[in-house]
Amino acid sequence: MNPGKFTDPYLTSHFQGHSECITQIRFNPKGDKIASSSLDTTVIVWNLKDTARCISHSAHEERVYGICWSPKSNLLASCAHNSSIKIWEPKPHGAIEEFIAHGKPVRSVDFHPAGTMVVTGSDDKSVKLWRIPERKFLTSFIGHRNWVRSAKFSPNGKYVATCGDDKSLRIFDVNTRSCICSFTEELGMGRQLTWHPYRNIVAVALSCNRVKMFDLSSQELIQLYKVHNATVNDLAFHPNGNFMLTGSDDETMKILDVLEGRPIYTLSCHIGRVMSVDFNYDGSSFACASSDKHLLVWKSNLNNYDFSAHDMKSQNEILERHDVPEATAGNSNIISPSSKSIRIDSRHCTALKSHKNNF
Repeated sequence: MNPGKFTDPYLTSHFQGHSECITQIRFNPKGDKIASSSLDTTVIVWNLKDTARCISHSAHEERVYGICWSPKSNLLASCAHNSSIKIWEPKPHGAIEEFIAHGKPVRSVDFHPAGTMVVTGSDDKSVKLWRIPERKFLTSFIGHRNWVRSAKFSPNGKYVATCGDDKSLRIFDVNTRSCICSFTEELGMGRQLTWHPYRNIVAVALSCNRVKMFDLSSQELIQLYKVHNATVNDLAFHPNGNFMLTGSDDETMKILDVLEGRPIYTLSCHIGRVMSVDFNYDGSSFACASSDKHLLVWKSNLNNYDFSAHDMKSQNEILERHDVPEATAGNSNIISPSSKSIRIDSRHCTALKSHKNNF
């Protein structure tokens, strides 16, 4: 690859419409829309090709914590503080199915890869499986002793991974309904998790400023990243499985090279906690949202990433360096904030200065 063609990620679009903190963002399967949920009780569907067609839904009567697109249709699921989940079409006057899923606030909702079921996680310590559109309760996955922050299907739909405030990561078999393995974190609570797109690996964002990757086949910790200075709120694998995007209370995002086990970019773009991040279907773009109520869309350029070009740039860029004590974690690869990464600060770029409220 010609190093001259290698380009760093850059900010392309900026959206504003929520009146309170954005809690989660997710690209639709086609990558031309982004849904965002917020503490302001609304869900906004942003049309990336025609910003005049963005739609704001007063989806719930209370704070909305999570959203998810169906991989097989145009349906969107959202979950809220009032214990409910809604399955709806993101269009004006779209049909809405609503039901009370738990006895306490619902923190997470995720569609099965086939689009026929959703899994939910709640403050009532339970994880539940539902069949859509019958709104039929199928089963509960039991084992957590505190709030469940995240529950997600594996890419093949055979397993559900969960994490939460009891500091555990649990893997459940959908057919047998049993917990097949679990991991305990002594230092921090699980804020969010994500599955590797094609390997049997789960990564967890933790309140102790860390990101951990677990190999479920060997049932061991394989990578530990200590690259943030505050709680890590969300994370996402690039569709090719070679990179990971993280967002933190320290107001930064990190792009991690999981093949080499190192951070390659530190992105500063918000004045507030980075609450959610996501890649589109092919990884050509990614988005982030913050407690500052702004949604930003970036060109990733990771599909053309040149490792040698990055190494040359990193010798000349301002590099992030922090001194931290060493730690041990068995055979895992430990990456600390002292690892090199190129810093990109987009808080004063043209795309951000020229923003307008979309509603």
